[in-house]
Amino acid sequence: MTAPTKVSGYVDPYRLGNDTFAGIYLDVLEHVPDLTFPMSIPVFAKMRRDPKLSSIISGWVLNLTRAQWQLDPEGCRPAVVKHVADGMGLAIKGKDKPGAARLRGVSWGDHLRAVTRMVSFGFSAFELEAEIVGGKARLAGLWDRPQWTISHIHTDGKTGLLTGATQDQASDLKNPQMRAKNLVWYARDREGSNWAGTSLLRPSYASWLIKEEVRRAYAVANVRWSAGVPVLEPIPGTNPTQAQMAEAAQVAQAARAGISAGAATPPGFVMKILGISGGLPQSQEFLRWLDQQCAASALMNAFELGETPNGSRALGTAFMDALHLALESEAELIADVATRQIAARIVDWNYGEDEPVPRVVVSGVGSRREVTAESLQLLLSSGAMSADPGLEAWVRREYRLPEREQPAQPVVAPGVDLPTPQTPGQTPGEVPDLNAVPVPATAPGVPDEPDAIDIPPDVAARQADLDWGLFGGKTDGGQEPAGEPVTVQAAKADTAAENLQQQWEDAKAGLLKRWPAIAGPMVDELTEQARDAAEHGDVSLLGQLAVSAGVIAAQATVLDTAGSKLARTAAADVVAEAAGHGLNLDGNVTADTVRDTATAVAHIIAAGYASGAGRAALQLAGSPPGEIADAVGEHLNGLSATEKGMVADHLGALLSAAQHAGRLSVLEQAPQGTRFQANEINDRSRCEACADVSGRVYTTLRAAIGDYPHNGFRSCAGRGRCRGFIAPMW
Repeated sequence: MTAPTKVSGYVDPYRLGNDTFAGIYLDVLEHVPDLTFPMSIPVFAKMRRDPKLSSIISGWVLNLTRAQWQLDPEGCRPAVVKHVADGMGLAIKGKDKPGAARLRGVSWGDHLRAVTRMVSFGFSAFELEAEIVGGKARLAGLWDRPQWTISHIHTDGKTGLLTGATQDQASDLKNPQMRAKNLVWYARDREGSNWAGTSLLRPSYASWLIKEEVRRAYAVANVRWSAGVPVLEPIPGTNPTQAQMAEAAQVAQAARAGISAGAATPPGFVMKILGISGGLPQSQEFLRWLDQQCAASALMNAFELGETPNGSRALGTAFMDALHLALESEAELIADVATRQIAARIVDWNYGEDEPVPRVVVSGVGSRREVTAESLQLLLSSGAMSADPGLEAWVRREYRLPEREQPAQPVVAPGVDLPTPQTPGQTPGEVPDLNAVPVPATAPGVPDEPDAIDIPPDVAARQADLDWGLFGGKTDGGQEPAGEPVTVQAAKADTAAENLQQQWEDAKAGLLKRWPAIAGPMVDELTEQARDAAEHGDVSLLGQLAVSAGVIAAQATVLDTAGSKLARTAAADVVAEAAGHGLNLDGNVTADTVRDTATAVAHIIAAGYASGAGRAALQLAGSPPGEIADAVGEHLNGLSATEKGMVADHLGALLSAAQHAGRLSVLEQAPQGTRFQANEINDRSRCEACADVSGRVYTTLRAAIGDYPHNGFRSCAGRGRCRGFIAPMW
């Protein structure tokens, strides 16, 4: 089969220059003449200044500009990728080393902000400029051609492709001023050759136009009728002359409202201030409804939930999912155009049409997650990430921590020589780099994890009762230590464990005692929601019961206060313990970890209460609303009063996390070389995993945190109920 080399017989109904089909375009595709290009540009320019529409546009634009835009080098030569990245001002996905040319090329951030004007106007246009440096063409500029400066958009009548654009209305319209090969053209929701695109504001035009008229009329009504109308009426039985009536009219027209205002009426007249009789149209409600239509047309329904009479917080997730899909589609359109019209042209200029082109990719649109210390702990403990020097450097920069200093030599007991651990390839007597990642040994009996050392059970048992103990096991490199066993000063694990357990139980008992009062607003809110659902007779509403953000925030504050207090107590114990060994450590506790955990626990408990309320109400579906409300209240009050179960487990997990955060804030200051031991004696019913890890010694705090990232051993079968902790061996 021979491939077609030309197109014939094609008539483009989208082309405005086609006289035969111009009527079809105006009648079918766009029935408002003012919204056809270029008349639409000043209309959309006015619309985007409307307060409601401005917030809608900002919601779209900010999500697009704060997303992560990168250049994907997959399948491309590194030199090509770097050349394109330097020209477009984009970071390379993965490992990125910006060159100096990137500072002189295009600013992707500035370009993206100009691109997003297509959300308001339907399209955005830019003209390419290149410069020759060292025999290669480098992108020097992506010059913005604002929408209000373009008078004509030229297309091919057969293919519908863009052929160029014109800014000067008096120029020869057969030959565009700017050729398509030199243009980067973004068109939103393009149909055929309608390269003017479709503005996000187009569906809101009718609501905006009516709102402008209603708003002006409403303003006039408030000014005209807010203070009443002065009226001079003749006294009954009098017959005023024409001159007296004219004088009375002048007095009425001159009357003004004010603190010192007054008037003297002509003889035979009395002044009255009359207000409007009847009622004015509900303009405020109508204006609010028009704003809601504007939000709905842009998939911003979630921001109207507090304004609508039948909105539900449970619908917020569904609304946001739809918005995120639309935002991702918009971002992928921008990425595709940038790949085809910018990156591909840079490659064609320098390497030819057969050279693979790196793609512009985007991620995190509308749902970018901030990296917190807790999220890093979860990622590291789950194995999704591994700690490496690059990650540590980023964490130190992000949290403004001091740079790592040269590690100090470990402190040992007086009179004991610490043998130097040997690693493969190390010269005897050479000082090892304690920051280097150890090389896993392959000899039989060597632990898989270099930083973890399993203590024999008999030695671990003796260490619990000794201030000074014998330390056996293997070094990081897997070599047996030479000479006598190393004596290390260890903490009294039993005393620390007893204090931790007692403080935890006291704090938990205090919280459980106060919990019915803390949970009272939550119970009342869910009970009332269940009553409303029963009164409406809609069983589906029982699946949408939810605690308000304000009530959850109030609970989180109480939990944060209790957790922070326990964290400070735990930190003070470690400080006192270290002081007994001649170490002066700081007991200040960072509140972020406890606060974030308290917020998470408050949300989890609130979700459990909402689920329980829904189940209790569903069981009595069809009963009188009062009976359903009583059943829900009784069930939730039962949850609040019990000292075991969901509430107790989550409060206990919060307090364990608080103790861990308090201790960790002090242990991070431990001298280089301090070892740490896993202690699992506080669990009354210890699982097999905790039994195996109990007594394990870690050569670094980082390795210990890998097993104890948040509150207890990461592999504990009891999860948040684990009471294990890290004990320092000073």
